[in-house]
Amino acid sequence: MRDEILVPGVELLESMRSVGYSFESAVADIIDNSIAAGAKRIQVLADSVKASYIAFLDDGAGMSPEEARHALKLAGTSGSERDSKDLGRFGLGLKTASLSQCRRLTVVSVQDGSLTALQWDLDYVLSTGNWSIRVLDPADLPEIPHADELASLKTGTLVVWQALDYLLAGAPDPSLEVSERLMSLRHHIGLVFQRFMEGRAAIRIEVNGVAVNNVDPFLEGSSKTQIGPREAVVIDGYVVTVEPFTLPHPSALSARERKRQDLGAAMREHQGFYVYRNRRLISHGGWFGLAKLDELTKQARVRVDIPPELDQQWQLDIKKSRVEPPQAFRSRFRQIIEHVTGGSKRLHQFRGRASVRSDAVYLWRAIEERGGYRYTINREHPMISGLEAQLPLEKRKLLDQTLNDLATYFPAPDLYVRMADNQPRIEIDSTQSELRDRLRAIRDAGGSLADPEAILPALRRVEPFNNVVDLQSLVAQVWKENI
Repeated sequence: MRDEILVPGVELLESMRSVGYSFESAVADIIDNSIAAGAKRIQVLADSVKASYIAFLDDGAGMSPEEARHALKLAGTSGSERDSKDLGRFGLGLKTASLSQCRRLTVVSVQDGSLTALQWDLDYVLSTGNWSIRVLDPADLPEIPHADELASLKTGTLVVWQALDYLLAGAPDPSLEVSERLMSLRHHIGLVFQRFMEGRAAIRIEVNGVAVNNVDPFLEGSSKTQIGPREAVVIDGYVVTVEPFTLPHPSALSARERKRQDLGAAMREHQGFYVYRNRRLISHGGWFGLAKLDELTKQARVRVDIPPELDQQWQLDIKKSRVEPPQAFRSRFRQIIEHVTGGSKRLHQFRGRASVRSDAVYLWRAIEERGGYRYTINREHPMISGLEAQLPLEKRKLLDQTLNDLATYFPAPDLYVRMADNQPRIEIDSTQSELRDRLRAIRDAGGSLADPEAILPALRRVEPFNNVVDLQSLVAQVWKENI
């Protein structure tokens, strides 16, 4: 038996481009490297006029000539050699992320007064048939966008994408395409690196000179966010922390919050687990197939922090955009899902009621029958029964038909669409004058309803009187008018 070395053809570089990076995930992979290098300011700089390049400039530790060459090797660093605080895993991110969007990748780095400039050019590699990187001279640097800005730093790294074939993909207006990509990119960066952009050691990330705001998916700063107990689960000696959140009802969100991509019309798609690795968001949204996305559970989100030592068990992919929980977690996750989604459902079912009581009397009733449901108007409500008592028999039939029509043609489909779109429902509170008019109608209905002492306990359970602060005084005033 003998060994035989099979050298892959240069066409492998073209194949590597189809790993499946989105533009946002590719950018995040480059930012990972800047954070790992200790950068405090990271700039994403794009040519939004000619769409000729996208560049990344940081003030991190930079790389020596040897480190720069190592970084441009395929799988330049294995998982076992990486620091536990590193955001990478396979040593492929810089190359695969960049080449998934462009045909020419340039890396320029400064460290200890030494500047190194290297370039992968797919067209050059394919034309020569060799795995050759270009080593740029100082005379080549003026052709590299923002190389002059890097030269003003003591340490730092510049990554430049050019020949943006996959990114633009035949867009009719390349400049407009780049501008639109940058708009959604800001939210993605703010969400993925939120925890690095907070606190004393906050990192500043900019997109074309505009600072990116961190995006808290759990709205922890809101007093109306419900936070469940944090739980620690140990796997192979390593701790995974899990913390559930129930976001405020859409009507309690500010106008600015409702404009957020993950809190507006798409809130339903953003429910589920948010998995972090070394504080960096890896995967968000969805329940790993353990539950379905539901309209009533769209407020439910669960933060999961996993250590890098469990990458393999969680099946972390190259793009750092997908994980799959190990089997040991799945049964516990089902229990967590049931708990946190239950809170979200209650948030919708009892929205706006001061207290939830099984003996409360509401204007509407939900009737379940034959595997479905329908709504009907509660004829036992004092306002309804009082009105019916005052009408002659021939008018009661008209009232009965009107109430049936109101229940039958309740605009449930339209309501569902508006709720799914997170449109805030405008709640109109009854004025004192309107409440008095309603109480007068109940009083004048006569019978058992005419006794204020008898009617008061019932009114406390009835909409809209169940939310009146000083109901007893109001009833006394209205009944005193009759005297």
